[in-house]
Amino acid sequence: MLKNVSECPICRSTNLATHIDAPEDIELNESSLGSSRIAVSHGRILRCKDCRFGFAVASLTEEQLTELYRKLDDKVYEAERRGRDKTAFQHLKIVSRYVGSGRLLDVGCASGAFLSHCAQAGWKVAGVEPARGLCARARTILGGHGEVYCATLQKAALPESSFDVVTLWDVLEHVTDPVQFVRLCTALLKPGGYLFANVPDLDSFQARVMGRRWPLLLPEHFNYFTRESLELCGKKAGLNLRAFGRRPAFFSLDYFLYRLWQHEIPGSTIARTLAKKLRADLLLIPVHLGETYGVWVR
Repeated sequence: MLKNVSECPICRSTNLATHIDAPEDIELNESSLGSSRIAVSHGRILRCKDCRFGFAVASLTEEQLTELYRKLDDKVYEAERRGRDKTAFQHLKIVSRYVGSGRLLDVGCASGAFLSHCAQAGWKVAGVEPARGLCARARTILGGHGEVYCATLQKAALPESSFDVVTLWDVLEHVTDPVQFVRLCTALLKPGGYLFANVPDLDSFQARVMGRRWPLLLPEHFNYFTRESLELCGKKAGLNLRAFGRRPAFFSLDYFLYRLWQHEIPGSTIARTLAKKLRADLLLIPVHLGETYGVWVR
């Protein structure tokens, strides 16, 4: 099993309940993941009645997921580059509210949009990314103004206490032990350094209203946080919470409607056809998907 389903991975409570029931034996491959996915099947999700953390029950291990990401078809991901670039700039603005400069590590840096914005703003940057294609693009976009390690964080062998900021934009939902993962990140921070993490929020308006059709219910997402469980995760890793926040992500209207169609949202197919006819399909729109971010200091 992916996790010990007898207890919550965050608070270790055994007071669990089924949040969404679905088949557990999901067969995943690289076509099941990322922006180019052809289907959505998230599996059974349990929820802790104490800290309200949610987690998937499946047979996929973190190592297997990492290997699938190495083979990921990133054509659709890269086609949404304009939106991801604008979202990345939002991330830089969030970081800049707390820290102005220094050494920054972006874990799961993808094709390097956020690192590029940071480097242009004067940061000394490094990124970790296991997907080979995305890693190569990140190195290209940085043009030598930063380091990109094509590996998982665990295998990157980075020196402890060497960064002023570590960022986890949409990463913690992909790891099997979020507390231990944040501990690894904490060890990389200098005393007084900041950690930023953005995650799916089960208590968000979008998650509560859309239920099993919530677009963030995905086969590669192991974890679904609440602000309570996210704060506890940071606390167990030796961090002090500074703030919570929400930010929109930017997508083309066509891709946004495509994702709604995947999750069987009524009217999405008609809306997508209409958008194409009106030539509005490439319009960038801000979307609140039901995420939250936390800011911690070591």
